[in-house]
Amino acid sequence: MRAIPVDTSRVQFLATGKAVARAVYAELTDGSRRRVPDRQEMNDDGVPMWTLDVLVDDPDADRAEVVGVKVASYDEPAVEKFRPVQFVNLVAVPYVQQGTNRVAISMRADGIEVATGKAAAA
Repeated sequence: MRAIPVDTSRVQFLATGKAVARAVYAELTDGSRRRVPDRQEMNDDGVPMWTLDVLVDDPDADRAEVVGVKVASYDEPAVEKFRPVQFVNLVAVPYVQQGTNRVAISMRADGIEVATGKAAAA
């Protein structure tokens, strides 16, 4: 699917302090998927993938929302809770959820920067 660039100048992202390694899944012969123990997803360059949970503070929205953003980093992304986070090349990728007709959106970025401007993921 096509990746759609996200205009990050319109919303603020606040770190929740939560990051988790992206799991690897194997497709079974019956078409179902199962998590492969002790394996972490890697990007095309062999860099480990992480999901960083952030609070989306959109001034035009009625409520805040928490989203997971996939980021490649050799080390676990570590950002302080409720500290503003900026994403490098943030994109939204629409997809159809497996086993349903629902369209969902996956978010991914090339990296993150905390409020100090220091790069936190590569």
